Amino acid sequence: MADANASTINSLFSAHLDNPEGKEKLAAVAQAYVRDKLRENSFARKILPPMMVTKADMQVSVNHDTLVYIDEVEPDSRAMAMSFRGQPTARFISAKRYEIPCFTISSERFEKTEQELMAYRMPITKVIEDNSVKDIQEIEDHRFITYVEAAVQATSKIVKGELATDDVDANGANTGTAFSLQRGDLVKLFKQLDGQRRRLAKVLMNEEDWDDVLSWTIEDYGDTVQGKVVVDGYTYDKIMGRMIIRTLKTDILQTGNIYGFTAPEFLGKFLVLNNTKFYIDKVANLIMWQAWEDIGMGLGNVSSIAKLELYNNTSDSLVAEDKVGGADGHASTVFNQIESGKVFPSISYF
Repeated sequence: MADANASTINSLFSAHLDNPEGKEKLAAVAQAYVRDKLRENSFARKILPPMMVTKADMQVSVNHDTLVYIDEVEPDSRAMAMSFRGQPTARFISAKRYEIPCFTISSERFEKTEQELMAYRMPITKVIEDNSVKDIQEIEDHRFITYVEAAVQATSKIVKGELATDDVDANGANTGTAFSLQRGDLVKLFKQLDGQRRRLAKVLMNEEDWDDVLSWTIEDYGDTVQGKVVVDGYTYDKIMGRMIIRTLKTDILQTGNIYGFTAPEFLGKFLVLNNTKFYIDKVANLIMWQAWEDIGMGLGNVSSIAKLELYNNTSDSLVAEDKVGGADGHASTVFNQIESGKVFPSISYF
């Protein structure tokens, strides 16, 4: 019965393509479906909620034929104590800016003849889901992780897990296996941002690293939570007050790499210039379809990201200056590093 229904759907799919109205209906249905899946599955959007922009919000780049969004960072300010006859220091104020270029993520252009379509035992919408939606969201998350990793390498906000740094000679100087996640490892990650006038709000890890949490003992959880974990697993969306974002995409977020982020307003922006669009056409007996979206990602405050590594390696990280001197009233920590060019993306891929 299921095979018959699939064949019927495929036949209707092909028949709709014989007239312009049918094409529009199929494109509209597929477009709505694709958008919903992207919002549900992309972990990048859970860390940086998308913000819709239009042409009116964008600027034309002077370096390439692409639209860019000019994002501004709040200016630094300070206060000072003085006597009744004192006067505050005068300073001409200005805000830093950086640009976020937009780019396109597209699926392949899929092609199938009308005759071969009838041979399928599954509905064509299943093919669209598997080959279009998942590919687009994986590239979206892959680009996000690329920027995030570049940010932590530039700021050196990287800490090692307790087991990874316990005994390098015994555990290996450059192993490909991640050690088990300990409760103290997350505390070390939190301190990378909590100690610099920020607060780590979200933690990103893959499911394999999250499985280590299930092996924590009653000393980590306490009586009440430990009993629930044994029966149902860890069912809360927070751990030690921080939101946990988990992903099954171990090929994109490799095991042993855990990232911490501040709230979105202290981090950057995820722009959506054009929501996912769907194109479908039929030329003679050849059916073609393609999905794409236009987005932009910008990490304007790279100091709002930290990384926990659960493995040993001997590669040298880039060392960035994170302290500045100053007179009374200046904070000693650099909260963003826009002036030094540490903004991602800082390279135009055009």
